[in-house]
Amino acid sequence: MTAQHVPGSDGAARLVHAADGLDYLHVETPAARATVCLQGAQILEYASAASATPLLWMSETAVRRSGHALRGGIPICWPWFGAAPPPARGMQHGYARTAPWRLDAARRSGDEVTLDLRMLAPRAGEMTPLQAQAELCIRIGRSLSLELRTRNLGQQELRLTEALHAYLRVGDVRRVRLGGLDGARYVDKLAHGSAGVQHGDLRFEAAVDRMFVGTESECVIHDPVLSRRIFITKFGSQSTVVWNPWQEGADAIADMRGAGWQRMLCVEAGNVDRDALCIAAGAEHRLGASYRVQDLPGQAGG
Repeated sequence: MTAQHVPGSDGAARLVHAADGLDYLHVETPAARATVCLQGAQILEYASAASATPLLWMSETAVRRSGHALRGGIPICWPWFGAAPPPARGMQHGYARTAPWRLDAARRSGDEVTLDLRMLAPRAGEMTPLQAQAELCIRIGRSLSLELRTRNLGQQELRLTEALHAYLRVGDVRRVRLGGLDGARYVDKLAHGSAGVQHGDLRFEAAVDRMFVGTESECVIHDPVLSRRIFITKFGSQSTVVWNPWQEGADAIADMRGAGWQRMLCVEAGNVDRDALCIAAGAEHRLGASYRVQDLPGQAGG
């Protein structure tokens, strides 16, 4: 393993070439610490110094290998969400999450570090890339913010779907509730794509895989076990995806077996299903999400 300081970060960021063959950016300031994998520009860890518990969940059985998607953190689903649309072929949720990304710049302002990353071409043989450029801006400070920029480099309109697939850590998903989606319409992927409307807060008693469409609302996870709230705000996003596989679903996922599903909830900002993007030739779209943790009195930690 070798490490080097990242220029522009004032000593707050290091680039590590790890023994598993992957490259990682480690960021640490008095306000927060974070780890970003350059494969997929995927945030694997973020913890605010003001909070007792890290924000993100990572599977204990995640496969850390070049070309293999990492289970947990915040994977980038791009240029499609879910199965590859015809005539494209490729992995679930697109090729951005296994493509190599390059760090273009790092900046530090006080206790906040900003990283600018650019996606390079997908690995040979995976698929022909779109005529588009994907860039990600990550701001690591007292809160965590991401901005995914898609620029259409072609001469024709570009249609795609996308999501920031955030695995958020909870004490016990069976005891949390998710606010912010009251009145939102959704497509239930576990009920053959049937439509519904959410009434009140969302609670979890079984597997859930819902695409809430036409919503720009902030979401809040209320977590009584960890005695905290997680606020998820977004822009450039008309969809919010909520997912947890429950025990049966987790048992069918090779890198998620065990009881880890109890400690995670995916709340994903994106543009999916009927909210698919149509980006004009030469135009750009920006998808952003911010995550802030508020610990409450009686914080349990853990």
